[in-house]
Amino acid sequence: MEFTTIFALLGVILVGFISAQVPIPSHPDGYGVGGPADAHVVVEMFLDPLCPDCKAAWPTVLQVIQSYGTKIHFRFHTFPLPYHTNSFVASQGVHVIANVTNRNLDSIFLYVTKVFENQEKWYNDATKTMTMPQVVDSLATFVDQLSIVTKDQFLAGMASDDINDETRISWKYGCSRNVVGTATFLINGVVVSADASWSLADWQSVIDPILASNGVAPSKVKTCPPDQTECTYAPHKTQCCLPGEHCIKNVGCRCFNLKLGNKCF
Repeated sequence: MEFTTIFALLGVILVGFISAQVPIPSHPDGYGVGGPADAHVVVEMFLDPLCPDCKAAWPTVLQVIQSYGTKIHFRFHTFPLPYHTNSFVASQGVHVIANVTNRNLDSIFLYVTKVFENQEKWYNDATKTMTMPQVVDSLATFVDQLSIVTKDQFLAGMASDDINDETRISWKYGCSRNVVGTATFLINGVVVSADASWSLADWQSVIDPILASNGVAPSKVKTCPPDQTECTYAPHKTQCCLPGEHCIKNVGCRCFNLKLGNKCF
């Protein structure tokens, strides 16, 4: 009797678990740019549009995208955090823009960038005297002023149960990837310790060796200062030579001046 009861309870739990499964989406989660989704390097970012850390990291992320172009694939996923007031609304806005514009990536990235730049309008205490419809209307007006989509289109999307579900599914997808906060970055499926303190050079130090191991030229070194000369002394190895230095193959920048003990100055 005891075993029968246990099995019956397990059956009820199993049925409930199956019925609660997230529907398989019609396309892979997130919004990607750059190279193909199966590029040698795939960088993923789980972000919350109202997360200050995400806002701080975003400018460098855009630099990484611009620097590597089609050599890598960059994809971001929305992951609204419950302790950032209005974060789900702002995240649903991403999916609204995607649906209304037929996933136009320029419009999607513009929305994210501009929300980050104006984050203080909807972050926590900024809307404590506003109702939720007023918050949504404020965001819709903001989007309309940017000419991304019309205010009516945005409001219709925010009222859509399907797009609301899509936003929830995207968050659940992040949970399935063991994401617990933002910003979270992964390279080829592995979590990396990247955060807002990372510079473009920090990203290059991780990405370039992976590209090189696959025979792909890494990103180009930053332009040398006006008084210095770029020296590509070996494959994927570049330095900026100081005045008086010479670019030596397989060595790098060196100064040969016997009178000064091989010192340029």
